[in-house]
Amino acid sequence: MSASNLFRKYFSIKHLEITLDKYFDFTSATGIDQMNFDRFYHHRVENICKIKEKVKNNTYQFTPYKEKLIVKDRYSPPRLISIPTLRDKLVLKSLSLILSETYHHLTQPLPQLCISQIKESVYQYDSFIKLDVSDFYGTIKHGILFNLLEKRIKKEEILTLIKKSITTPTVKSGEKSSELITEGIPQGLPISNILSHIYLEDFDNKFENQQDYQFIRYVDDVLVLCNSKDLPRIYSKIKYELEGLYSLRLNDSKTELGKVNEGFSFLGYQVMSNHHGELKLTIKKANQAKFENSLVDIFTSYKYNSDNINPKQFVFRLNNKITGSISKKVDGDKGREFNYGWLFYFSQMNDTSVLYHLDWLIQKLLVKFEFDHINKDEIKSFVKAFYEVRYNYENSTYIHRPDELNEQQKKELLIDVFNVNVKNLKSKEGINYWYQKYVYRPIKMDEKDIKSKIS
Repeated sequence: MSASNLFRKYFSIKHLEITLDKYFDFTSATGIDQMNFDRFYHHRVENICKIKEKVKNNTYQFTPYKEKLIVKDRYSPPRLISIPTLRDKLVLKSLSLILSETYHHLTQPLPQLCISQIKESVYQYDSFIKLDVSDFYGTIKHGILFNLLEKRIKKEEILTLIKKSITTPTVKSGEKSSELITEGIPQGLPISNILSHIYLEDFDNKFENQQDYQFIRYVDDVLVLCNSKDLPRIYSKIKYELEGLYSLRLNDSKTELGKVNEGFSFLGYQVMSNHHGELKLTIKKANQAKFENSLVDIFTSYKYNSDNINPKQFVFRLNNKITGSISKKVDGDKGREFNYGWLFYFSQMNDTSVLYHLDWLIQKLLVKFEFDHINKDEIKSFVKAFYEVRYNYENSTYIHRPDELNEQQKKELLIDVFNVNVKNLKSKEGINYWYQKYVYRPIKMDEKDIKSKIS
């Protein structure tokens, strides 16, 4: 289907309603206008009709995005996330669906798939090149982007919407801005990722599927596995393409050229040689330390907030941290199942000693915090969860699957584990509200924390 036909499809009343029901719920973040989902949904007919009319007439205007700063660590500058109003988010989500179908061949591989590529090819090469693009989203050039878009999209209304969306300023609550945005794509918009893929589509095509090296890109991180004789040529070529043709900047402090057997890190994983000279895929020490600290935080929270957190809540929270979760309802597309959690992210490692260490750490913390009243047999194992993820994913009952509980089971869990007053659980809406708060929301927050701290 052409982009023009997709535009008519996704900005029809029918499909705007479908998109709203499929991708939005009461957990959707509010923008600068502070309109929450309940209010927006209550006036959905009016909102959708207004969107359709203004988009069709090419007069739609985006409200300034709300600023949200994400701190990675004390040494890195915060990442600026732009949060649109719910009305704008519905427009942007519809626009992203048009772009995704128009560029259906463009998909961002999961980090695990990138690591899997490394596992399959690392033994074929003796050297590596590791590059990092500085402020990737913030330095994308609009001129280059629209030259690429116009090759495939001819409908002016689509191009105008994209232009307006990426030139809308991001502001703090209560502030106004007349800033003229001339480059960059705001992070956090439904169209941000697909636009970044379109920007580097030709670049990826040029370097992927080469005979003499393995090229892997994940957003702003680039890894090339090659042989030492080819390294200078490949490095020069990629650097020229990114900086000369795409006007992006490489972070020299994060550029690494070296020997595979000396080890390197990528997307939180560490490739290193063991004492037999064999390559081992494990977890970067800094990322392991961050995760261990998050386990300690669970113990500390229970230790010093035991009036608000009971033993069952502690075990429930800890077990979900250990196994991760599989769900369609935490965030994003309700038609797809997603994996959440630290273990899923690092499921490609072949260093199981890390898992045995984490199981040992849990037992040590139980003793250190004097949690004698906690039944150790109720606490799950990293080792077992890892093998369930790797070899029994489809049938596993060991991994947390919050979607599988029916209404009565959700109610019983909320009463038994989270001490929710039965008066608040008399309706389906009440049960879903508290289940979202105590079960789904922590999964979502954990996942954001994992992604923000992977380095």
